[in-house]
Amino acid sequence: MLAKLLISSSLENIKEKINAILALQSGSLNLNHPDVLYFRTGQKLGVAEARKITRHFSLKPYSAGRAAIIEQAGSLTLEAQNALLKTLEELPKEAIFILAASSDAQILPTVTSRCEIIYLNPQPLVSKYEGDIEKLLGSAPEERFAFIEKLKDREEFFHALLIFFHKDLRLHPKGAPSNILFLKVLLQTEQWARQNVNIRAILEYLMLVMPDKKC
Repeated sequence: MLAKLLISSSLENIKEKINAILALQSGSLNLNHPDVLYFRTGQKLGVAEARKITRHFSLKPYSAGRAAIIEQAGSLTLEAQNALLKTLEELPKEAIFILAASSDAQILPTVTSRCEIIYLNPQPLVSKYEGDIEKLLGSAPEERFAFIEKLKDREEFFHALLIFFHKDLRLHPKGAPSNILFLKVLLQTEQWARQNVNIRAILEYLMLVMPDKKC
């Protein structure tokens, strides 16, 4: 059974789809069933929780099969995402594993490649900042810092960086190692942003480590 990754900015849409999948694939399961391990938005999602999911799938189900659901998989730490890779590869036949996020850019490519991705409100990975990012790739650090200083919506630009490099990886899966490394840095800094680290400081750091266009 292939895990499913639901992508939507609407938590209500995600919940509706989760219930629909449970009903379609196993009519006996619901969110309160003992075979269902459910992580709601706001819950801590670290390595300990990843191991709990792995153990959950290793146990004999009470009925048809076991299910694990992560309502906001974008909150998984990078370590937790890596810890789930083997579980994603070796899901039991009757198992249901559903992850959800507002963007697939929040999830490691090694995780998304092991999931069926379902866009509930599809939006093209196009950003109004795409041209700016292309220019910044060939700019000196001073020019990059000047851009960040004048930027009005820094959070939107930060999200645009995630989309840009994630799309680049999807289009060029064997692309430059520096771009792949930078995407991992972006995912790490997204966790900093959720911990209320100053967004300008994050962007200035990213401007320092962002790869050159020639990479």
